[in-house]
Formats: sequence, C-alpha cells, structure tokens
Amino acid sequence: MLGYRRCPMVLLVGIALCAANSTGCNRRPSVAQVKGKVLNRDGSVPRGAVRVVRFEPMAESKAEIRKAASGDIDPNDGSFELYTRKPGDGVYLGKYAVTFAVLSNPRDMDSSLIIDKYTNAKTTPYHVDVEDDMDDVTFEIEPIAP
Repeated sequence: MLGYRRCPMVLLVGIALCAANSTGCNRRPSVAQVKGKVLNRDGSVPRGAVRVVRFEPMAESKAEIRKAASGDIDPNDGSFELYTRKPGDGVYLGKYAVTFAVLSNPRDMDSSLIIDKYTNAKTTPYHVDVEDDMDDVTFEIEPIAP
C-alpha cells in the first residue's frame, strides 16, 4: 500500500520537471554565424602556411559563455567562417577582440608575416560586438615589409 501513497508525489515531480523543460531550462546560449574576409591593406590575400582569424572574448563582454571562436582564412579569396568547437556551430553572442595569425612556419610562432599589433587582443585595432549573424565583415591587416 505504501507505493500507492507515493504515486501522487512522483506524478507531481514529473509534472514539475516537464513544466521546467518547456519554460526554457534546457535553453542553449545564443550563437551567431560569422563570415567575412581578411585581406592585406593592398587588397591581396594574406599568404602563409597558417592563416587564422580569432575572436577572443573581451572583459566587458556580457556573453553567456566566454569562449573564443576561430576560422581559417582561405588562401584563394581571404574568406573565413568562425566556429567555437566544430565547423558550423557559430560564435556566442558578445564582445570580442579580433586577432590574426599569419605564419610562414606552423611550428614557429615567431614566423609571423603580419605586424604584431594584429596578433594580440590588447593591441588589435579590431573589436566586434556579435549580436546577430554577420556575413560581410571585412578586416584589413598589414604584412611585415619584406
């Protein structure tokens, strides 16, 4: 008989859990798709064995999750698409410092082909507030003079 007395309690807990799920308890943080181009100031595409654009969360960002996003810069046209963990998953909404890595040697971080200010979140001239999908953002960087 003890089992029948617990039945209403179990039923109430089950209903409460279902209600919580339908009101947003399993809501995922908002993300946006970010695509664009990275070009040298002269309009050419950055050259190097490694070409990456990276969005690094800023201290004042109100992002629900503070996670960097990155994407490879296409060697043909300079295009990129950012992702956080896997291609296609997007970027968490928030404020980011935009940094770049263009290296002649993937094993040597000192082989940068661009001016240092673009490689550091504290010195980059680019900051972006991701509030929605962006598909036409363009960044211009300066290569190191040969």
